[in-house]
Amino acid sequence: MPYLIKPETDSERLTFLRTVAQSAALDYANNIEYISVDTFHALQDFLPIFDEAFLDVAATFGELDHEEVERNEALETLKLYLDDMWEVIRRRVYRNDEPVGVLRFYYLEPDGTEPEPESIEEWFDLAEKVIAGDAEAVKAGYEAAVCPSAAELQKVLADARREASEVAPADEAHNRAQAAIEAMRAQADKLIEDILEELSFHLRKEEPASQRRIMRSYGVKFGYFPGEPRDMDDVFEEETGK
Repeated sequence: MPYLIKPETDSERLTFLRTVAQSAALDYANNIEYISVDTFHALQDFLPIFDEAFLDVAATFGELDHEEVERNEALETLKLYLDDMWEVIRRRVYRNDEPVGVLRFYYLEPDGTEPEPESIEEWFDLAEKVIAGDAEAVKAGYEAAVCPSAAELQKVLADARREASEVAPADEAHNRAQAAIEAMRAQADKLIEDILEELSFHLRKEEPASQRRIMRSYGVKFGYFPGEPRDMDDVFEEETGK
């Protein structure tokens, strides 16, 4: 015997409730009632609010993802500028036979090994130190870094900091949206439970296959045990995607 599968995700809940609203309205127009008017009105009141909350989660997630991508791209640009500066400094020290101590102005080890920050803030802090170190190197009588210069690195650092600062507000907005829809899930599940119970009650005198066919028109999904024959409605849906 096929078993009923209840919606478990917000997307499944919303899809189910939307389908119920559409099917119930059509059936009411034909004087057919599979769910009560009170439940239908409760659905009409709740669905727009739940729909908006779901769309808000999707929108804020998209914005958060966008900001994270921009932050990560800006960080990679900062790393590239640092790598280029370090490479030029290493070559210059070797070419001009400068003391390896010059490398320390740029936070390189005496053998030229680069530091390995583990977080975004550590990368920002390192870039600030390298910029300050370049100024100290000039004071000590050495050439300023070029390709890129400290000024160019400073601009890239400022861009990276700005992009990073825009992630937190987007993350907070997404968290608020998630909290809002989480607060609605119990109400959504209660409404779904009422709908399923009323469908079962109004269809109790129908043949099992007819019950499932009508319930499918209301968005209900069914599963099967291993080896169990499948209803033709589900076979058709799987084969056609409809």
